[in-house]
Formats: sequence, structure tokens, C-alpha cells
Amino acid sequence: MSAAGLDLILDAPAADLPAAVAVMHRAFAEYARTGTPSGAMLETAPSLLAEREDGVRVALARRDGTVVAMVKHQDAADGSRYFGRLAVDPGQRGRGVARALIEALRDDALGAGRSGLTCLVRADEPRAIAFYQALGMVVEGSGERVSRTGATIRVVEMADPRARTV
Repeated sequence: MSAAGLDLILDAPAADLPAAVAVMHRAFAEYARTGTPSGAMLETAPSLLAEREDGVRVALARRDGTVVAMVKHQDAADGSRYFGRLAVDPGQRGRGVARALIEALRDDALGAGRSGLTCLVRADEPRAIAFYQALGMVVEGSGERVSRTGATIRVVEMADPRARTV
């Protein structure tokens, strides 16, 4: 699948997981400066591979053969497709990579009969919330989650209501 000069792979093979983790680490490194590091920094290629046993898949975006973005996703019990850890290499931001990846993920979810996309977003990330809202998602709730680092993080629950009528 291609979009905006990107090759999109919605179920990355194991051989691509180290590159996916490298992009994730570069993208999430900025949270270390906030005092609340992201649990993404604890993820490894073997941990992603182990998550496949629970139905987690990794989608990738490649530009010129190089992995420039990744996102984890899985079908949720509520009929949606949950995604998380959307990571775009800092040097590729602002070029439509995240949008292309999420739109492809949404198309795939709807094509598979899922009700739409859902995700959790750090409540203190207004740019990320606005990005998902620009893609048609809405805030449906809020709460707290414990990160892999042990930190308690305020989050908002977002969903794609356009697909809720399915």
C-alpha cells in the first residue's frame, strides 16, 4: 500500500521490528525532558515480537526503503481497532507520514468490519490531541494509566465516531 511517497505495511514482519523500535525510541525520547519518560523507551524488538501472541501488530511507513514511522495496533474487545505508540522519526515530522499511516489503519479496520479507531493520548499533549481531532476523532473520556515506567499519566480516550454507526 502506498501513500504520499510512502510504502505502508500494516503488519510488519519480525525482521522490521528493530527498525520500528529505533524510530519509536527517537520519537519518544522527547518525553525524558518532561520528567515523565515514556514507557516506549522500554520497548524492544523482542517485546514487540512477544506482543504478537496477544494480537498486537506493528504498522510501518517507509520512505525510500527506510522505516520513518511506526504504530502498534490490535483489534479490541469493543469492536474497535486500538492503536498506540504512534511514532514518527523527528526528521520526518510535518510531512504527512502520521496522517497517511492512521488513515491506512482506519481504512484497514473498517474493511475488516471493525467499528473504527480508538487510542489513548497523554492529556498534556494538546498538539497530539488536536492532530487526532483533525483526523475526525473525538475525546470520549479521560483517566489515568500507569506507564511501563511505573509513572501515573493522565490520558484522554479518543475514538473515531464516523465509524461508530457501523
